[in-house]
Amino acid sequence: MTAGAHDAGGGFGRSAGVNTARGIGVILVAIVVGLLLMREGLAERTEAAATTDTTEAPSSDSDENLVTDPDADADADAAADDAVVEETTTTTEAAVARPPAEVKVLVLNGTNGIQGVAGRGTTVVTDAGYVGAEPKNAEVDGPSVVLYVEGYEADARAVAAAFGVDPDAVIAPFDAATSPIADTQSANVIVRVGNDGVIQV
Repeated sequence: MTAGAHDAGGGFGRSAGVNTARGIGVILVAIVVGLLLMREGLAERTEAAATTDTTEAPSSDSDENLVTDPDADADADAAADDAVVEETTTTTEAAVARPPAEVKVLVLNGTNGIQGVAGRGTTVVTDAGYVGAEPKNAEVDGPSVVLYVEGYEADARAVAAAFGVDPDAVIAPFDAATSPIADTQSANVIVRVGNDGVIQV
């Protein structure tokens, strides 16, 4: 009886020791598993961060692409300025002719022999409402031409049309060095009726 009790006590001690060892083993396994899970979690975070960097990289490139080139901006501004200048020039060239009563026209006979040409030409312009200068013979004969002083191109076109000719075929800017007559009588437009038959009166 006493021996049995002793055996039972010894069995309990061994059982407690085994249980303690098992408990420690479970705790160690739990710690190891916890460490593995933590390491796995860190690896996933690192991969996620790398993926985020890779994904955001194109956005950074896109931002760089949005940076404008100062020279390109300057070229664009210059082109815009040129367009404004061109538009202004076109508007100036398309200026409306003045009322005929504000334009003085000198008609010259440049036919070298046909009588009355300058007089008849002056009648054409005065009938159209222009102020007629005293008709004269040209000092330099030559082809028909309608000359205009600066700012009177539109008026020269209208005068050419009054003679029934294509303005583009006869008008030209006045040049004192090649003027068909020295005394222009302060005319704004000078018509030389030449012997080419382009202007007929």
